[in-house]
Amino acid sequence: MFGLGMPELLVILVIALLVFGAGRLPEIGSSLGRAIKGFKETSEKREPEPPEPKEAKGEVKEPAGKTCPACGRTAQTDAQFCPGCGKKLPESA
Repeated sequence: MFGLGMPELLVILVIALLVFGAGRLPEIGSSLGRAIKGFKETSEKREPEPPEPKEAKGEVKEPAGKTCPACGRTAQTDAQFCPGCGKKLPESA
């Protein structure tokens, strides 16, 4: 168990007894056990994440930028010249 033998566990138990006292150790142990049990139950009941919504079939997606009429490359929306051929792009996309 985590590479701890019986002597190490006894030392940890004695230190916990000194720090928390004999009256609190059962309370701490039971609350720790309930927390671990709750974590296990929650992780087993975990549902898979829903898939990302797909685009509607009738929906038209706008292009990411302007298309050059000369070479067909796409430029940024605010670009004035084509990055491929260097010609001036039309004002309206």
